[in-house]
Amino acid sequence: MSLEKFITDMLNVELDELDSITSIPQSDDSIVIKLKLCKKENVSCPICHGKVKTHGYSRKLLHSTLVNRKCTIVYQQRRYICDPCEFTFHEDNPFTSSSNGCTYETTINVLKELKHTNSTYSSTAKRFHLSPTKVQRIFDQHVDIPRKTLPEVLSVDEHYFPNSDQDGLYIFVLMDFCTGTLIDVLPDRKKDCLISYFSNIKNKTWDHKTGLSELNNVKYISIDLTDNYRDIAKAYFPKAIICADSFHVLKHLTDDFRKIRTRCRRNTQDETLVYLLTKFKYIFNFGIDLDNTPRYNKHFKRYMNYRDIISIIFNNFPELERAYELKNQYILFNRTADYKNAKEDLSDLIRKFGESNIKEYEEFYNLLINWNQEIINSFIKVRSKRINNSYIESRNAKIERLIMNAYGFTNFKRTRNRILYCINKDDNYRI
Repeated sequence: MSLEKFITDMLNVELDELDSITSIPQSDDSIVIKLKLCKKENVSCPICHGKVKTHGYSRKLLHSTLVNRKCTIVYQQRRYICDPCEFTFHEDNPFTSSSNGCTYETTINVLKELKHTNSTYSSTAKRFHLSPTKVQRIFDQHVDIPRKTLPEVLSVDEHYFPNSDQDGLYIFVLMDFCTGTLIDVLPDRKKDCLISYFSNIKNKTWDHKTGLSELNNVKYISIDLTDNYRDIAKAYFPKAIICADSFHVLKHLTDDFRKIRTRCRRNTQDETLVYLLTKFKYIFNFGIDLDNTPRYNKHFKRYMNYRDIISIIFNNFPELERAYELKNQYILFNRTADYKNAKEDLSDLIRKFGESNIKEYEEFYNLLINWNQEIINSFIKVRSKRINNSYIESRNAKIERLIMNAYGFTNFKRTRNRILYCINKDDNYRI
């Protein structure tokens, strides 16, 4: 294949459409391609349809197909001026828009690269011989993701985002529980921001005939244990069932148990017990095999399995044993209960936590009382799946990766679009 044929193929132009084409290798291994299109006959002003004349040439374009070397296209693009109305415009071409300094193919390649979570503006710029600012400009110009319609089951969560150009330290994420599609990303989790957002949806989608709005789509809403979120849910989704995310409930419980273990370690002077509580803290995890094959322990100079170790600990800290048993009872309840028996089982657990007299569990005890109905509601299943924020938590890991790897993510609008663009497979760019 000739160089001319290769160039015309990559630029989507036919040889007979070219007035001239020249390739010039550069000393830095880059290449400059100079080209000029044949002049079209009967060109007229798009405004008044008057007669026009050529009013200058040339435009520099960047092209990314040759990813192993920088490619600059010097395109002698005609600029026309209309004699009657003095309107100026450029001739049309098949390889670039008038508002972009790159070829269409370069623009598309950049946008495809930015679809990957691990791609940054800087790495994309390096790959296609552009500046990070140019890559950002391309992204901003071609990616603007609209909000999705509110779903039947709405999951909401927050994500730490301290460098935003907005006032908040957290962004607020809305997701369709059933599909895993992100609905929208808000710049703040504060009550005022949420009120403004949902009020706007209500006002824009209100149907005076039915007395309903898009907010009525939501039948269930899964939230973490934040009073503000519950207040918003009750105010804007009064007929929706509010479900407490089980992940956040368990996190509160495991954090409280860790505080108990830490207190026991801090209050003992026995170096052996300090050693066991520090080195073997993982044996308190739910479901771990305590009757594993014994292994030689240098400290005790004998073979021991996890049950031997945990027995030594519990013999010295009976309160820790009670805390451990309560923790495991709740985790077992969370894994095995269903909506029918959840109310009775939870009531029994609340009583046990209240009677334990373990100070670190007082907050969790109050949490179980305060969020009693929402925890029970979390056992409801929709399409055979228990309602929770597991989907959105998995998306949070990708969001964190995007924020950590990103260049210039202080711009919230760009951040929002990048998150939706990368995580929702069906969200795409426009040319």
